[in-house]
Amino acid sequence: MEGMDFYEEFRKLVFSRPHNAVSSRVAENCNFGDYIYRSKNIYLCYFSTDDEDCYYGEHLIKCRDCVDCCYLTASELCYECIDCHGLYNCSFLQDCHNCSDSDFCYDCINCKDCFGSFGLRHKQFCIFNKPYTEEEYRVKVAELKKNPPQKIIKIMQSEFDKFPRLYARMLKGGENCLGDYIYFSKNCYQCFNVRNVEDSCYVSDVMNPEFSNSDCIDCDFAANIQQCYDCQLVSICTNCNFMEHCAFCSDSEYCRFCYNCQNCFGCAYLMNKQYCILNRQFTREEYMIAVAKIKEGLKKAGTYGKSLAEVLKGSRI
Repeated sequence: MEGMDFYEEFRKLVFSRPHNAVSSRVAENCNFGDYIYRSKNIYLCYFSTDDEDCYYGEHLIKCRDCVDCCYLTASELCYECIDCHGLYNCSFLQDCHNCSDSDFCYDCINCKDCFGSFGLRHKQFCIFNKPYTEEEYRVKVAELKKNPPQKIIKIMQSEFDKFPRLYARMLKGGENCLGDYIYFSKNCYQCFNVRNVEDSCYVSDVMNPEFSNSDCIDCDFAANIQQCYDCQLVSICTNCNFMEHCAFCSDSEYCRFCYNCQNCFGCAYLMNKQYCILNRQFTREEYMIAVAKIKEGLKKAGTYGKSLAEVLKGSRI
């Protein structure tokens, strides 16, 4: 089989049936959202795991009763919080960790009862970084909250402009790393929004705290991946290239919508399969010989290594 024929056959296979409208697993009452896992009562949320009673969110992990939040983990009763962890009863926070009962704060850690503050550590009863008694704080915050959020944000922004900003956010890790929002990771180059990632480059949105990831290049929206290249929307995959919407796969390339498959090449919609090419079953020996010939043809044509987006470009369902 020549290389160009392989890509054409793969395109036909991928678009031979309609795709799922959403991709969710172990989800209860989560009809309006996508990429939701182990969650309950979720509305218009995306890429969410272990959440309950959350609305209008993206990249939420272990959150409860949160609305209009993004990249939020292990938090409860939050509104309009972004890139935060461990919050309780907070609103309009960004880049804050382990805070409670606080509003309109940026880059605060281990703070409680703070309002409109920037860069605080282990503080309580502060307004625009100025300390108050508890009674003074309650009275002044109640007065400030009579203003619409837009006005408070405008006041807050003028205060925040007085302080320098961190060049990157790296929490409990970031050893030999270049990028932003890197947590518990090391040896990462140009990585963004990652947690528990090692020895990887050009990786983004690999955030699930339960899994480790290593030796990956050009991957995003994934969890528990090892030795993968150009993979998106995959989980628990090892030594895979050019994969999308796959889970529990290994030693495979150019696959889409495959689950628990090993040594598959150019396959789609398979489950619990091994040694398949374009969904056709081979013996191990036949598979190895055929894959080598296909790759040789693609390399001679200068097309091996195309991303799935390039391969499927222009195709229609």
